[in-house]
Amino acid sequence: MTGIVKGVIKGLGSIGVETVEKSAEHVGKMAETIITGQELLGGIGPMKQGEYQRTMKEEEIKKNREMEEIRDKIGGGRNVEAEIEEVRKEKEKEEEEKEKEFLEQIRRQREAEMAERQDMWAESANPAKRKKKRGSVLMPAGKKKAMMPSDDQLSQTSEFRGKVD
Repeated sequence: MTGIVKGVIKGLGSIGVETVEKSAEHVGKMAETIITGQELLGGIGPMKQGEYQRTMKEEEIKKNREMEEIRDKIGGGRNVEAEIEEVRKEKEKEEEEKEKEFLEQIRRQREAEMAERQDMWAESANPAKRKKKRGSVLMPAGKKKAMMPSDDQLSQTSEFRGKVD
């Protein structure tokens, strides 16, 4: 029985050696197929200053052409500032018109109230409710101060005739 166990162990050992040899061959093949970055990109080095400036100018020219094409497709573009100014002026006009209309409405309302008050005053049938003109004892109603009695007339005894000392 020990001979069988020894044979199995030898067989397993030879299978392990074969497996390692085969995997080493596969790893070698995979390593051969790997492409390095230098092989892939070749002799690309850093860009010189002149080349960099030239490519930047080319990109700027290309960008400007694309912008012009887009503007042409849109229809020449819009003058947004002029449109904003126009809208602002329209709003100012509307506000002024509303303010004028409001003031005119207030004026009409006041005129209507004045007319109503005058009508109410004129329609008042009760003469007792009307304001009466009242005169003083010395000055009759409706007469002016020029008609005021003189000093002689004011004295009850008439002792002051002429000038008063």
